[in-house]
Formats: sequence, C-alpha cells, structure tokens
Amino acid sequence: MSKFHIKKITEIDNNKLLNFYQKSFNYEKLVLDNFKWRYRSNFSDYEPLVLLENNEICGHAGLIPVDLKINNKIEKSIWFTDLFIEKKYRYRGFGQLLTKEWMKICPTQITMCNDQSLKVFKKFNWSSNNNFVRKINFFNFVNILPFFRKNKNSDILRNNLGNLKLEEINNQTLNKIINEEEKNLSKRNLGIVRDQQWFDWRINKCPYKKDIYIFSYNDLYLIVHIRIKNNLKILNLVYSTKDINGNLIKLLLSFAKENKIDYLSYISKKKFINFNFPWERKLNFAFYSVNDSTKKLLNKNLQDIQYIDSDLDYI
Repeated sequence: MSKFHIKKITEIDNNKLLNFYQKSFNYEKLVLDNFKWRYRSNFSDYEPLVLLENNEICGHAGLIPVDLKINNKIEKSIWFTDLFIEKKYRYRGFGQLLTKEWMKICPTQITMCNDQSLKVFKKFNWSSNNNFVRKINFFNFVNILPFFRKNKNSDILRNNLGNLKLEEINNQTLNKIINEEEKNLSKRNLGIVRDQQWFDWRINKCPYKKDIYIFSYNDLYLIVHIRIKNNLKILNLVYSTKDINGNLIKLLLSFAKENKIDYLSYISKKKFINFNFPWERKLNFAFYSVNDSTKKLLNKNLQDIQYIDSDLDYI
C-alpha cells in the first residue's frame, strides 16, 4: 500500500532532491545551490515542501520569503512558486494537498500563476486580479519558428546606448537604487520591501549575475536580464525605480535591435494598450491572508510588482 508524506526540502537527501529538480524543472544551471538561492533559504526558516510516495518525490511546492510593508508594519509573506505534481499523480488531489499544507507556513501568501494553478488556489479562498500584464515586443518574427533560429551570443553588449548609461554593478550603484526604493515605499501603505538585504540576495548573489545589467536614464534606474533560451535572445526588463515612459521604451527598443535581441518583455500595470508592444499577456496575481483587511489591501494597493520579485524572470 502506498504511503504519502509531506516534508521540508532540508529533510530530503540532496542527490534525490537535485535529481527531481533536473527531471521536473526546465531551468538553466541546475545545481542545488541555485535552488537554495531561488528559494532565498538564508532569509527565514520558511522552506519549500515536497510530497513523497514510498520515499520517492512526486510533488513540490516552492516559495520565496519576502517582507511586506502593510500600513506602517513590516510583516512576513511568501511568494508561491514551483507547484509541480508528477504526471502520473495528477488529477488525484495532490496539488490541493500540497497547497493546504503550504498555506500553514505563513499567514500571508502571494503568487503569479497560470489558470490551472489559480483553480487550485480558488478552492482555498484565495483572491485574484489581473491588474498586471506581461508586455512583449518581437523584433524578428522569423526567429519565432525554431527552424530559422541561429545560435546567439549573450556576452557581447554594444555600447551604442543613446541616453541610456550603463552602470557598474557595485555597492555604490545598488545603494542609489535602494535609496530610491526607500523613497517609493515610504509613499505607499502597502508594498514589497526591497532593502539592502533583498538586493544583496537578488542581484549580488544571483547565479546568472554576469547576464544582468544596470542602466540609468535621467533620474531612473533599470535592471535588465539578457538571456538565451532555445536560441532566442531575450531581454527581460526586470526592475525599474519609476514607471517607464514612451521615450525610454523607444530607447530600449533601439538598444534591443542594436544588440540583436529577439524579444523584449516586462510587467506593466494594466492601463491601456501600448502600440509599441503589440502583445499583452494576462497575468494572474493571486493572494491570500488570514487577515481580511490585508486581502483587501493586496487587491487594491499592491501596485508595484516586477519581474524581479517572483520567478517570472527565469522560468
């Protein structure tokens, strides 16, 4: 008779855990230390969970711990990531089983999820909205077809940046960004806390730091991640200290074309159609809190979510 157990990842043999990740997740640079970074394991005692049958992993529920400013208090929260059930165990309620156990970890939870996962969360009284969209611009439509794709090199960055200034990734640059973050957060009654510890984890200790670039544009800072996937060269605009205007979009489009980037994307508030970006993809923002007032705040007042926050940048 099968026996099912749910355990924390630190209770699982490292080799068994890595084999599961390699088989189940199509992520780059699969080493266990990278997953420790993904789940920000040094920030809190919150841990992802795994579901086992007869001591073999058959399901997984990941997380990223984060501080939220809720009114004038800092409270713990977690991003729900990497919900996965092995194919032969699907449609048997195991996703719900993991979610139910995962929700016991922390009183407030947030996620960007697909429609299938959203159906699971709705069964546990989660709320959701579509206040954010992923905006995409393709530059070479032929390259969308795999047959025409050519090998790309992500290491060469042309210096023809126009009014964009390429900055060094160092403490001085990050401190300027952190200062802007603090100013922005001070004006909100709810927001994600991106402080020095957060940027140290997310940028300085990032496994693909060599593919991250920081630009300044007047009084605004941008962080981008240039990556290669399936021979497509992708520029993800992962973070901006201020809302992006049309002039900056034009500069980014010129920069992307100059550097032979196939497409550029980022998260935007859902306001209106921007014709520089002909594709908009719906994003499900789902959230839950044991505190009803926090749920209402999350729905109306969490206005600044970017690629850099969850796992949307690197999945």
